[in-house]
Amino acid sequence: MRFLLFDRVTHLEPGRRIEGVKHLSLTEEFLRGHFGKRPLVPGSLITEAMVQLTAWCAIAAHDYKYSLVLSMLDDVHLPAELGPGHALEIHGEIVGTNPKGSIGRVKALVDGEEVATLGRVLYAHFEVPDPERLRERFRYLGGTL
Repeated sequence: MRFLLFDRVTHLEPGRRIEGVKHLSLTEEFLRGHFGKRPLVPGSLITEAMVQLTAWCAIAAHDYKYSLVLSMLDDVHLPAELGPGHALEIHGEIVGTNPKGSIGRVKALVDGEEVATLGRVLYAHFEVPDPERLRERFRYLGGTL
């Protein structure tokens, strides 16, 4: 099963920055059967949402000719407790990018308060056979941008 961990892209400047939102709902598949009395969103899934969204900023910078694989995370800070019922605003920034890889940083906010950060995210790039298909996938996954 594939989890898409952001709901919508709200702003994109290819190769510079991206913003999006993930609504944390009690109906999320990853909460099924977990934490029965007090559901909490796992930090690994918050991290994945931040990494997924920011990757699209680098992909767009190269006109969808490359897809990305996460290579490394550094300086990670996650919330001790974050339950459903919140909108997670994700702000990703690409610090540097070239055809071989990208470096970014990401923060996530809830109600304007910073709750999570990824100080450094490294991605490795690989060529895709059909850039237009990747572009269409982004349009579909990201909403109306």
